[in-house]
Amino acid sequence: MDNPTTDELQEARRPIGSLISKLEKAQQKLASGTWQHTMLRDNLKALHIASALMNMETSDTDNLTRDDLQDALRAFAAMMSKTDKAQSKFSPGTSQYTLLRNRLKALRIAEALTKVELDDVILNEDGAE
Repeated sequence: MDNPTTDELQEARRPIGSLISKLEKAQQKLASGTWQHTMLRDNLKALHIASALMNMETSDTDNLTRDDLQDALRAFAAMMSKTDKAQSKFSPGTSQYTLLRNRLKALRIAEALTKVELDDVILNEDGAE
């Protein structure tokens, strides 16, 4: 995916915010230490990174490490896979299909922004040596 436009970023913020809200509520219902709780924690961290990148909040992105970004990319890949699989169960035109289509598009934008940030981090690490 090329660099997202301002309009694409604006459209992506809503599904990302919605996912953050849903996952935070779901995580509260799970016992800490379970794999589900850990998965949601990792997904939330990735989504918060994406939100910061979409909003160009440098104070939130300046301290991201290579590992943070690689973990986020893994989380996005898993979320996109699950979303794609869920979307295939609905007919185009249904509200569920549209919701998942918008979520998938937002996750792809999040992934693209994270890859750009990871490239910058790697470049800065290599330049610092």
